[in-house]
Amino acid sequence: MTSVTDFQRKAKRFLHHLRTPIGRDEMRSVLSRLIDGSEILFVHSSLSNCGRFTAGPTDVLAGLSEFCDTLVLPTHTYCYPTSPEEPGVLFDRDTTPSKTGLLTEIFRKQPGSTRSIHATHSLAASGALAEKICSDHHRHDSPCGAGTPYSRLVEHKASVLLLGVTFHSYTLYHTAEDASGSEFAYERGTLDRLRVMDEQGQPCDCWSRRQTRTPRRFAETGVMLEEAGLVRRIGLGRSNLLLVPDCSQVHEFLVERLRKCGDFLYQSCGMPLQ
Repeated sequence: MTSVTDFQRKAKRFLHHLRTPIGRDEMRSVLSRLIDGSEILFVHSSLSNCGRFTAGPTDVLAGLSEFCDTLVLPTHTYCYPTSPEEPGVLFDRDTTPSKTGLLTEIFRKQPGSTRSIHATHSLAASGALAEKICSDHHRHDSPCGAGTPYSRLVEHKASVLLLGVTFHSYTLYHTAEDASGSEFAYERGTLDRLRVMDEQGQPCDCWSRRQTRTPRRFAETGVMLEEAGLVRRIGLGRSNLLLVPDCSQVHEFLVERLRKCGDFLYQSCGMPLQ
């Protein structure tokens, strides 16, 4: 049952949302002050946290595309097995909906968008490098590790934009965990049997390690990255845009610390954030 307090909080947020319109020109002006232009721009987003984009999500995607050659968004689906004896739900990149927000669902359906084949951590891309980034995702034994589209984003020094969200949404933390060899990156003894429709439209099984579900201090680490000068910030509506101009620099920063302390990103870790 929803409490009166919960209802009041939701009503207040809804009214605040209505009072914070963001027009097309304002959004593009803010982006132009934040982004110099990028070969690849990887975007995590929550439009509602910023306010009401008056031109709609399709125009937001068009605006983002103006600042990069290739636009990339996460389209995670988390089609995990319900038990060790059963395979996961069959993932079809053409029909399985994204669970990472309205913007990502619209983007993956747009003409010209390519989506990687992966049952838990797919992403979609549009632009010059879309096919190169998205290929062969399901042929690797981790969702975000070596050889996956996420490691290719690091190799290409992609920019990462957090639009209305914190570093809690920064998927490339997992890529750094994998590269560091941290024993805490994956659940021990767990190898998921995932099912996907391959490039030929045939169902096939894939095996993948599962990222640990232990709470991490991702948002707090983002503050540390910002203090280190690796992140730019600018306000938009009632939230902020955070930009990592070069994710390879953040990757190196994190891998160095994870090699010293494998559980550096965990809330139980005694290592200071510095």
